[in-house]
Amino acid sequence: MQKNSSLLAYSFVWALTIFLGIESCSLPEEWDGEWHDSSDTEQDITFTRSNSYVVGWKYSTFTVTSWTCVDQNTSNNLLLFRSNQTFFVFGQILRMYRCIKWENITQFSYSYLIYADKNVNLGGDRMFVRLDLTSVDISSGCNPTNGLPTTVETIVLIKKGYIQNAAQNCPTPFLGSFHYSFNDGSSTFCDGMSMWEVCTDQTQMVVNYNLCSTKQFYSNGGVAYCVYSTSVGRNHYVTVVNADSTVDFNTTFRFTCYAVTTSGGYVLASDNKGACVRDQTPQNKSATGTGTLTFSSNAGSTASPESSSINTVLIAGIVVGVLVMAAVVAAVVGVVLCKKKSKVRTQSNENGSERLG
Repeated sequence: MQKNSSLLAYSFVWALTIFLGIESCSLPEEWDGEWHDSSDTEQDITFTRSNSYVVGWKYSTFTVTSWTCVDQNTSNNLLLFRSNQTFFVFGQILRMYRCIKWENITQFSYSYLIYADKNVNLGGDRMFVRLDLTSVDISSGCNPTNGLPTTVETIVLIKKGYIQNAAQNCPTPFLGSFHYSFNDGSSTFCDGMSMWEVCTDQTQMVVNYNLCSTKQFYSNGGVAYCVYSTSVGRNHYVTVVNADSTVDFNTTFRFTCYAVTTSGGYVLASDNKGACVRDQTPQNKSATGTGTLTFSSNAGSTASPESSSINTVLIAGIVVGVLVMAAVVAAVVGVVLCKKKSKVRTQSNENGSERLG
């Protein structure tokens, strides 16, 4: 009876809040529709701008399937979403909040960070939880007490149907043609017989499954695009999107995030399903990843931009040197010929003078 009374009271307060127009939030116009979201590994998400509604962003701990945007700070690109579902903990009715700070990447892609503390009691996800009838706005719902998330935890949104339009150049360690070995934590695969390329199109990763069939970046087709990258110290963190026309969110997924570095002439990487996690390192298997990779350059592979630039400078220098030498030779030959012609003319003049005399 008490539980039903609480739910009835909440429903009345929430309806009154919406009716009086106390809530204030307007989603970006471009967001209307379906999106791939690297934080949700179970489904795509859908924004409905007309009512600031979001379907998606599931949390594993509690059944939350949809959200409503309730507040915003346009000058700082902050949006505060409230879960449309409540849950009970120790007899208390609770509600979840998700504050995001977003940035534009391309016309069809965005990145964002979740401004909330990691909740160790609720699966370690970043979330803000309050009693159901508590008033929460940008000031209280977007200020984590344990520090802001790092760029490593960046989440990527891509408009459904525009994956290739969201492509960005892959970071330098991934550029080239490589042999690779893959370790899932207990066994090693693809050692010696493998090919991973980011060559002609430096936004696109292509894995040759004919040489090694072990699936990479959760893809059946073996093609993915880099869509976001950041670096912290010597490590690069790159989000790639699976180019398969469809994924089943069971064995194939849309996003993978790699932590990448170079060491002793090799490229080392670990993967994570969805977005990268804060403690992810290139050398160690992530708890929610498939394993680690070791890349070695394939002989004759496409050079990185740095080495290409160096080669261009060297070639240009050689060409200039050859031209200069040719010019010098031409000048010397010209002087010699000129002296010979001058001598001939002098001799002719002398002979003519003798005949006239």
